[in-house]
Amino acid sequence: MSRVNQKTKEKILAAAEIVFHENGFKGARTTLIAKKAGVSRTMLHYYYSTKEELFQEVLEHSFGFFLQHAKGMFTEEGDLKTVINQLIDLLYEVLTAKPGLANFMINILNDTPELITSLPMIQEEKLPARLDELLDQAKQKGQIKTDISGEDLLLNIYGLCVIPYLTAPLIMFKESRSEKEMHAFLHNRKGMIKAFVWKGMQK
Repeated sequence: MSRVNQKTKEKILAAAEIVFHENGFKGARTTLIAKKAGVSRTMLHYYYSTKEELFQEVLEHSFGFFLQHAKGMFTEEGDLKTVINQLIDLLYEVLTAKPGLANFMINILNDTPELITSLPMIQEEKLPARLDELLDQAKQKGQIKTDISGEDLLLNIYGLCVIPYLTAPLIMFKESRSEKEMHAFLHNRKGMIKAFVWKGMQK
């Protein structure tokens, strides 16, 4: 095999993301990843020589989309309220596209946090500091009254957006909702979260 076929590599990465999200690193098997991608194990190992190498790329792919887009929000002209709304929209977009990501992230942080904390993109991430700047600007303009930090604001947004996805199976069972109904319920919360976060900083 003389060259990399990008489409095949993308198929393997997409399959690996699903399998790792569902099973974590220890529970994932390369045979299952290969089967889901529609390739042989030999083909899989041509593109990714080890499970660790494939897992590392899944990590970077899983977090990279959110972080790259989140950083981009601060290079555009926008006030605090606009950035908060964009962050919530982005989180919903990512969690909808990758429904297993929330559980995957919690499991990795509990089991082997160094796999995430060692990523260059995580070490270089400065979203709380950038939010601090916008918070200061909003306070000077009289738009908010609270002394909340960028770190606290980001954690509040993460919690309000991510926890419902983590508890979705329980909510579906308790409320007898179908997947389609649960999807609608979660997306109907988005506007409420935006209003809740903003109003909370005006007290």
